[in-house]
Amino acid sequence: MIFISHSSQNDAFVTRLATDLRTQNLPTWVDHEDILPSQDWDAEVQAALEAARAMILVLTPASVESTNVKVEWSFFLELGKPIYPVLLEDCEIPFRLRLVQYVNFSAGGDDALAKLIAALRDRRGPQLAAPSPRRRRSAGQLPITLNSARQIETLVVLSGHRESVKDVAFSPDGTVLASASEDKNVRLWNAARHTRIKMLIGHEKPVNAVRFSPDGAILASASDDRTVRLWSVEKRYCLTALTGHTAPVTGVSFDAHTGRLASASEDGTARLWDPSRRATLAVLKADAGPVTDVDFSPNGETLAAACGDGAIRLWDVKGRAVTASLPGSEAIRRVVYSPDGTLLAAALEVGGVVVWDVATRAQVTAIRYADFNANTVRGLAFSAGGALLALASLDGNIRLWKGIDMAGQTRALRVLSGHEGGLCAVAFSPDGRLLASASHDDTVRLWGVVES
Repeated sequence: MIFISHSSQNDAFVTRLATDLRTQNLPTWVDHEDILPSQDWDAEVQAALEAARAMILVLTPASVESTNVKVEWSFFLELGKPIYPVLLEDCEIPFRLRLVQYVNFSAGGDDALAKLIAALRDRRGPQLAAPSPRRRRSAGQLPITLNSARQIETLVVLSGHRESVKDVAFSPDGTVLASASEDKNVRLWNAARHTRIKMLIGHEKPVNAVRFSPDGAILASASDDRTVRLWSVEKRYCLTALTGHTAPVTGVSFDAHTGRLASASEDGTARLWDPSRRATLAVLKADAGPVTDVDFSPNGETLAAACGDGAIRLWDVKGRAVTASLPGSEAIRRVVYSPDGTLLAAALEVGGVVVWDVATRAQVTAIRYADFNANTVRGLAFSAGGALLALASLDGNIRLWKGIDMAGQTRALRVLSGHEGGLCAVAFSPDGRLLASASHDDTVRLWGVVES
C-alpha cells in the first residue's frame, strides 16, 4: 500500500492521482478517503504510515509549510522507507529531501504519471545519500564521562510530536525512550536504532511527565487532564488511568525497590500508588501551594517533593510523615536525587539550581547565570554514576556540571547547543552512553560521544 502525503488544499489532485494508481493495481491510502468520521484521525494515520511500503509526497507551498505533512515524511525517513516526491507546484523542497529525484507534475500530462508508476514498480525505490562519515568512527558507543564531555555531539533529532516535548525517560535497560508532549501524546522510540515504536494515545490534555517502572514493563504518564495513565510497554496500550488528583499532574516517580508510584499535582498533594492494584496508598498534603515534582530516594525510604512555596519536603514513605523541609525563596520546578542518594538538586522557577547535602540538610552549591533564560532551568539529571549533572534551560542549551565535589565550581564543563527552542527536560541512559533532551521546538535530541 502507498501512503499519499499532501496538504488538504490539494485534495482534488490527490483523489485523481489515487484513482489513476489504483487502476494500475497500485493500492493507495489517502486520509480524506480512508478515515471514517467516527475514527481517531491520529491513530488511523499512524497505522497507515506503519503499514505502507512507500510514500508519495505531493510538494506544494502549502504542504511544505504543513506540520502534519512534515511529521509524516520524517517518519518515513526515520524508518528507511522510500519516498517518491511529486512536484505539483513550485516550492522550496525540504533540505532532507533534496537528494531524491522528484517527478514533475507541475505541467500536467500523462508522461509524469507514467514516470511515477514506473518508479513505484521499481522495488529498489529512490535512495537518499548516506550521511557523511565525517568524524564518526564511533558515535554513541562510548560512555559520557568527565573526560569525554568535550566530544559530545548530536547523534539524531527525533521528530514526530506536533507541540512542545515536556519530558523524556529511558527504560531501565536503555532500549526504549519515552517522550511526553503538549500534543497530548506519549511516544516510544527505539533508543539504539533512533526509530519510532508507537504513539500512545489516551490523554485528553498535555502530558507533562513520563517514567518507567523498575522492571520496564509499565510506563507512567502524568497529564493536565488530572490523571496518571499506566501503559503496557510490551503491548503498547493503556492499562488504566489513575484518578484522584483534582488539578494537573506534573510529575511521577517510581520506587526502584517496591515499584510504588508517586505523583505530584498542582492540587497541592503528592499521591502514592500501588500500580499492581491500581490503588491509592496515601495522599500527602503539602499545604504549600502546588507540588510540581517528586523523586524517590535511591533506597526508597524518602520521597522528595518540590513545592510552590520554595521548599523541598522530605516524606518518610513508610510513616507518611514529613521528616524535613529544605527551605527556599522561590517555587521549584524539578527535583532529583543523585544516584547514591547523598545529594538533592532542585531547579528553581527563575533562579538557577540549588544542590543540597541530604545528610546535613546544608546547601552545597547554587548555580546561577546572568542570562534570564539560562537561569530558567526546566530539566535536571544526574548521570548513572553521579559524576555529571545536566541542566536544561529555556535558552535552548544543556549545561554539564561535575556532579561530584560541586562546592566551589564556577563554570560548566560543557554547553550543548542545537535545539531551536527552550528545553523542558533531560535524561541520561542507564548505561551512560546517551543523553536525551526535550524541547519546545517539538523535538527530542539524542546526544553521545563522537570519537574522532
